[in-house]
Amino acid sequence: MMIFVLALLAAACGGEQISEQIAEGAIGGNADVDISGDGDDLTIDIESDDGSLSFGSGASLPDEMQIPVPDGGSVTMGGTQGTSVFAAVSYPKDRYDEIVAFYDSWTDGAGGEWQTQTATIDFSGQTQRTAAWNNAESNYYIAVSDCAFATAEGNDLNSVCVTINQN
Repeated sequence: MMIFVLALLAAACGGEQISEQIAEGAIGGNADVDISGDGDDLTIDIESDDGSLSFGSGASLPDEMQIPVPDGGSVTMGGTQGTSVFAAVSYPKDRYDEIVAFYDSWTDGAGGEWQTQTATIDFSGQTQRTAAWNNAESNYYIAVSDCAFATAEGNDLNSVCVTINQN
């Protein structure tokens, strides 16, 4: 893990090619690491025999993703490992109700038996809402929650985060 952190630091200092070589060595096996951009525009893409991972400002959704994602979000992570497909997407905070309605509608028409759970937690003068859908038959999981976007200052819940797992 320390080697990977050093690779990220080297990337931040402009040594992308060196960072990629360090990260590939740290991961081992047949891994291909592509580091592009810097600062808030940093993106890291990893391809290996075990799967793929893309994270950062230019992350992309895996082609294998079968659960739809509403337009207008920022993909912060996407990847695969074996038969598992996962993604994280962030949206402006004012879209929470719209995104929950999107997944309510989609799961109603997607087939199978979906379990839905919601929760609201008040802490430090803020309210965090979460809605989650789970389909044990297909092994799909979707969560929508108020969150603090990673690049924002402070701990305010200023975004909506969508997390998707397909197993």
